[in-house]
Amino acid sequence: MSEKTDSPLQFLLGDTPTPRFFGEIYGKRPLHIIGTPAKFSSLFALSDLNAILNFSSLLYPRVRVTDHRNTIHKYDLINDKDRYSNNLNNELNRKKVLLAIARGGTLVYDRIQESHLPLESFVDQLSEEIQTRISVNGYYTARRTQGVNVHFDRHDVFAIQIHGSKRWFYREDSHVLSRAMRHQSVPLVDENFTGWHSVLLEQGDVFYCPRGIWHFTQTEENHSAHLALGWYPLTIGDWIKKLESHPEIGELLEEYVQQPGMNAPSMHNAAALDNLIDALRMEASRPFPRLTRPRPYLELE
Repeated sequence: MSEKTDSPLQFLLGDTPTPRFFGEIYGKRPLHIIGTPAKFSSLFALSDLNAILNFSSLLYPRVRVTDHRNTIHKYDLINDKDRYSNNLNNELNRKKVLLAIARGGTLVYDRIQESHLPLESFVDQLSEEIQTRISVNGYYTARRTQGVNVHFDRHDVFAIQIHGSKRWFYREDSHVLSRAMRHQSVPLVDENFTGWHSVLLEQGDVFYCPRGIWHFTQTEENHSAHLALGWYPLTIGDWIKKLESHPEIGELLEEYVQQPGMNAPSMHNAAALDNLIDALRMEASRPFPRLTRPRPYLELE
């Protein structure tokens, strides 16, 4: 890091002060942060992406190529043998990957920080600073190509443009955050992009996209490579799942809300519900355990 700050978050935010980001922007509206072409070159550059692609196995589905029509399958990207072998084979053929990108696909590499130490170190420091789990996916799209379908994410995203440029289209529209997108009405995209806002990310820029914001991307005259940093704060659902292993709460969750042979229109065991609520309140008053832990490394001597 540089830019005269020891804070990974402030490095990401550029000239936007951290208190202003959390007070006025976080979870409320997108933010385009203009940077310089060399800003992230020490963390991750196109040459680092090429090294990862050429000197490690490309295993599906962690590495895949997708398009906005959802027409690219694993079998288009592996060495085709027979049905049984194809089902077992998840190693992608590099030439087929390159051809799929040239035909309009977007390369996706999940958890790419685990393949590049400087990036993972930055992510670990940022995660520790904000006390939130972070994962990074890498994307590469050729020029004049639409990226993935119109969608929203259930987590906040910081897109870091590391090469070329990409235009992000976004809009606020009705949605149910907890419901699958295939069961919801997706905003239309006409030839004039009516109702959509857009920003062009160039190398060194950052785009903050809050969760729940509908968006899609397109490249224009340049190829594009970007990193998507996903923030995953603990939700109530996550918290309760973690508490299922707690002896008292685990026992309370085993209580029946309905008994066989009872024609009850509502929960008959309200006392169990009260006990569960009291136990959850007690747990909520205690400090949270550490939420972020760097992954373990092998270190041979």
